[in-house]
Amino acid sequence: MLKRIFIASFCVLTFGTFTYELKAQDTFEITDPTQNTPQEYTIKSVTVQGNESTREQFIINASSLTVGRQITYPGEDIADAIKRLFRSGLFADVEILIEEISLSDISLIIKVTEKPRLIEYKIEGVKRSQRKDIEALLTITPGVAITEAVIAKAKNTIHRFYKEKGYWHTKVEASIEDAPDLNNRARLIFDVDAGVRLEIKDIKFEGNEAYSDRKLTKKMKPLKEDKWWKILSKKVYKQSDYDEGIANVLAYYRKNGYTDVRVISDSVFIYNYVKDLDGVGVTITLEEGPQYKVRNITFDGNTVYTDEQLTAALEFEEGDVFNQEKFELNLTFNKNSTDVTSLYQNIGYLFFNATPTIEKVAEDSLDIYIDIYEDEIATVKEVGFTGNTKTHDDVVRRTLRTVPGNKYSRDAIVRSIRELGTLGYFDAQNLQPDIIPDPNNKSVDIIYRLDESVSTDNFEFSGGYGGQSIGAIISARVNFNNFSIKRAFEKGGWTPIPSGDGQKVSLGVQVTGQGYQSYSVSFVEPWLNGKPTSLGVNFAYNLINNTRFGVGKSELFSGSVSIGKRLKWPDDYFSTRTTLGYQLYDVDQTTSFQRAGITNSITLEQRLERNSVDNPISPTVGSKISLSGELALPVKGFSEYYKIKSSYQSHFPIVDKLVLTSTADFGYIGYLTKDRRSDFQRFLVGGTQLQQRQSFLYDNIDMRGYPGGIGQSIAPFENGVQTGGRIYNKFSLEMRYPAVQNEQIQLIPYTFIDAGNSYLNFSQYDPFELKRSAGFGVRLFLPILGLVDLSYGYRFDGIEGATPQVLAGEWEFLFNIGAPF
Repeated sequence: MLKRIFIASFCVLTFGTFTYELKAQDTFEITDPTQNTPQEYTIKSVTVQGNESTREQFIINASSLTVGRQITYPGEDIADAIKRLFRSGLFADVEILIEEISLSDISLIIKVTEKPRLIEYKIEGVKRSQRKDIEALLTITPGVAITEAVIAKAKNTIHRFYKEKGYWHTKVEASIEDAPDLNNRARLIFDVDAGVRLEIKDIKFEGNEAYSDRKLTKKMKPLKEDKWWKILSKKVYKQSDYDEGIANVLAYYRKNGYTDVRVISDSVFIYNYVKDLDGVGVTITLEEGPQYKVRNITFDGNTVYTDEQLTAALEFEEGDVFNQEKFELNLTFNKNSTDVTSLYQNIGYLFFNATPTIEKVAEDSLDIYIDIYEDEIATVKEVGFTGNTKTHDDVVRRTLRTVPGNKYSRDAIVRSIRELGTLGYFDAQNLQPDIIPDPNNKSVDIIYRLDESVSTDNFEFSGGYGGQSIGAIISARVNFNNFSIKRAFEKGGWTPIPSGDGQKVSLGVQVTGQGYQSYSVSFVEPWLNGKPTSLGVNFAYNLINNTRFGVGKSELFSGSVSIGKRLKWPDDYFSTRTTLGYQLYDVDQTTSFQRAGITNSITLEQRLERNSVDNPISPTVGSKISLSGELALPVKGFSEYYKIKSSYQSHFPIVDKLVLTSTADFGYIGYLTKDRRSDFQRFLVGGTQLQQRQSFLYDNIDMRGYPGGIGQSIAPFENGVQTGGRIYNKFSLEMRYPAVQNEQIQLIPYTFIDAGNSYLNFSQYDPFELKRSAGFGVRLFLPILGLVDLSYGYRFDGIEGATPQVLAGEWEFLFNIGAPF
């Protein structure tokens, strides 16, 4: 006779009562299994019933009732198996039946009722934008079992989303909607009440004596207190902002010697700040502790540097207030590489280690002990790189400052990354070195991971307006920044553009509706004959036809050849360039001071430059200074002049990615003779390259807020005619923040203040008599288009005599293409 014993479902087990059901083909009786004598049985077989989506073997394994296992019956083994299956969360009901039992063996049937599987989920009661954001955070996929754990995890995610947005009293209800046309399938519905978005109305500190509440509240950024004048954004409570704000407050204390500062307690609460209006209040209780000062600094184990040299690197003296952040930076790594670790690692001591011990003495003093482990000098064994699928290996290798066989140098690695980034072939944000030390052999391997996903070539297309006399301007330029002439003559080299040797080819054209045309072609070989010597060749033709205005046309043909070289002294940031140029001017007739006819000049220019800027598009650190002298040779039949120009720019990080840039430019043009003086290449200030190109007879200086071009530039007038200045200077301050930086786009908003002027001669020169402007703008870099610069500037001063008028108190929109740095 086949006997089956039915064990009640888990919901009955929770009441501590087990009911067993005995069935026979012809009889039915209920027995109390507790009256049976427990006996050990070997599981002979296990059969699973009722499973549709869950694998049979998974259910057997989850229950632990595997074939061959010994169990005690009656006992806890079968009850424990039911509990384990319920804990998996996959089943709405579980039964375990005894199919057959003998003196030593037992056969079982596991009968399950699965929870429904998900068809889809819906989020109701929220805005569409919020729903999309929540969906991006949820990890629920169709086909998953709808378990309590799945629902709880989703609800917690929704709650966290709204909490980070500053919402309070968020409610999330979940319901399951069966799909009648599909077996064991259901929809999961989340009904969301976002709650209310409350602003922070009060931030209070308790226990603070060294600094006021107002001071500490400012340090709580990004958490901010709402004030009536702060109308541009809501000052809501976010846990991440609060955590960061607390960390900033504690860091501020520790920078000022309060190393024992701690938060004793804090509370975040909702209160009625005015009638019927709720706000968020924050109270933070601090224990400041004493302000510590440095008493003694002691080094042990140092042989390469003296105690005095290492103390100077730490930048602490006896009696100084202890700044924990400064101490850590100057011991491990600061941006100037003047820290203790850099001192050692830049001369090869890769395995150097410094272990500080800070002891508190008296009530407010610190003794600092630093144990130095110098070890031996490490040698660079191998230098490799990966990811350069297009750029040739020798182009990368010649850029690196880390060379096999040399001593290890941290500065050499940092410099290599900078140089690779400024090439423009690789994504500067993703340049990463893998440093693989070998302590046993005192050597190190360095592997640079390169990312060529950003295109180095670009097509620039732009439009602008050059004033009433010029009209609309259309400009196009194709730049191949990693060209290869060698591959251009090889079979299969055009795929689609021969590239990889780091050469630069540029083709440009610009036309206007009022008769202006410009064509240019240039080529640069940055490494001539495998040496850090560059060769550049440039040709350009410019034409402006003003016959409709009764003035005639002007043409300029120019060409140049240049040789540049990287220098090692005073340091290897210096470079020099020598340029030999030829210009032919053909002016039919003019209303300006420039005489009509053909004028030739042969120029020789020498430029000295030091450039430590880390990024030509949006520098964060470094500076660039240049000094150039240009001479139009006083050869018979050629016009002459000499020109001196200097420029300086410095980039300083303020906080996070916010950068302040200051620039200063100066120029002077003079003459060696009286009868062969050139009328060309005087200075016009204002506008950008798009507006200035039609005034190619001058040397145009960019300045935002002013239109530029012929008749509307900042330049002196003689007898009612704008002549161009022989002297100019320009100053600028710019603050920018790269809001978006990824492989597809870089978006860099900025604000600026510009001031500049040009003067007829030194007798009229006044460096404080400047035309001023201020405004804002944005730079947009797209790999296919290059860098686009849009600025909107307000000018504080007008230009007397300008035609059309350039008045003070007006805004000027300017459009430009190309890197400003």
